[in-house]
This record gives sequence, structure tokens and C-alpha cells, in this order.
Amino acid sequence: MRFSFIFIIIIMLSSCSHKAAFNNIHYYQFYGQNNKLSITKKDDNAILVISDIVLPSSLNNRGIAMRISKQQFQNANWHQWNSAPDEMLLSITQGNLASLETNWLVLTKSTPHISLIAKKHAFYEVKWTLTRFNGGLNNNAEIAGMWQIFKHQTDGDISIIQQEYFTEQTTLTKDGYQALVGALEITWLKINKDFMLALENITKLDD
Repeated sequence: MRFSFIFIIIIMLSSCSHKAAFNNIHYYQFYGQNNKLSITKKDDNAILVISDIVLPSSLNNRGIAMRISKQQFQNANWHQWNSAPDEMLLSITQGNLASLETNWLVLTKSTPHISLIAKKHAFYEVKWTLTRFNGGLNNNAEIAGMWQIFKHQTDGDISIIQQEYFTEQTTLTKDGYQALVGALEITWLKINKDFMLALENITKLDD
């Protein structure tokens, strides 16, 4: 009888401990630039389609990635992204690019009827591959990778226009994961701005 009572107490304490640990998880996401954004197709709009944003599994983990050496990452247990980073970045990037340049209609591959749009209009496609999306060793946020721009013709012909590699870092304003997430968002917005500027220059030459 005494053993059963002790066993029940242990189970109750274990359950409370599990609930307390679960409640200690902090979730984060980028705030974004598209809170009051309206996108309307006009006859002279160029179309940009964003492909899926690819990250290695260690960086696409819900646990925020921290570099602990030049060769090693560690994912946080109690500080997690609200959704998978590739999903968050895809949504945020669409809003960022659309807010930066109103002459472009910015879509994703999940946009309804995208295949019908592709048959009627030539469009550009950007593919992103990230190799860094994490906290760095020097109290900083770091993002690195590459983007590729493809041009799709209405007849189905596809050609690569340009490929560019990038590495960006932002120093944290203070310690902590909230500051790290803010620095990562600032860094990603700068990368988006640099990409949009490059795209404008590329398409001027391509016309």
C-alpha cells in the first residue's frame, strides 16, 4: 500500500515537471513588412515567383540554431521558431520583396492558379539556398547562402540569368534569443533589399 502511494506521488511530480518544462518553451517568428500590404496585378507588372527556400536540416530545425564552434551547431531546446524556418522565410520574403518594389507582382509556387499564370505570362523565378541561418560566435546573427534567378518563357523554355553568393552578419544589440531573432530579421531584410536591387539591374539588361 505504501509503495503504491509513493509510486502515485512520483507520477504526479513527473507530470508537473513535464508541464513546467513545456510551459518554459519560448516561440519566435519574424514580424514582417507586409502588415498593410495590398498586391494588385497590372498590365505592366513584372512577375517574380519565389521557390521554396532550402536550408539544411540543422538550420531548418524548430530549435533556433547557434554556432558553438567553426564546425559545429547546436539547436536550442527551449527557444524555438513558431514554424519551420523555410516556411517562415518564404512567407516573410514574399512580403519583404513586394513592399520593396511595387512594380513587381511577387508570388510563390503555392499561389493558386500559378500554372495558368505561367502559360500566359513570362516570369522570373528566384531560388534561395541558405548555408547559415544562426547565431554566431561573436554575439552576432549570420546568414549566408546563394540565390539563383531563372527566366520562364510562355513556351516553357527556362534559362538561368544569374547566380550570386552572399554572407551577411549583424551584431546583437543585447544578449538573448529575442535579440538574436531581431538581428536575423534585420539581416534577412538587407539580403532581400540587395537581391531586389540586383534583380532590377538584371532585368534592365535582359529587356
